[in-house]
Amino acid sequence: MGYLHLVENDYPTTFSKAESLQVLNTYKSELTADEYETILHSLCSHALENIYLNEKDILLSIAQLRNEITLDEIVELAKAS
Repeated sequence: MGYLHLVENDYPTTFSKAESLQVLNTYKSELTADEYETILHSLCSHALENIYLNEKDILLSIAQLRNEITLDEIVELAKAS
């Protein structure tokens, strides 16, 4: 299942680590243990800086881990929005 097409939707802003974790956990059953842990580490690192991943961020992370998109392409998407 590809995740990249899902990032075209609008997703609400998250305002806490708990909200970000809730979003990540909705995809947990679809992720390998390594994918989940990688995104969880990123989520926690960002939360230390009061940056909270929303659903779009998590979907982009999944897509990147599954080689659907590169980091450079993610940066270009961010610049365009």
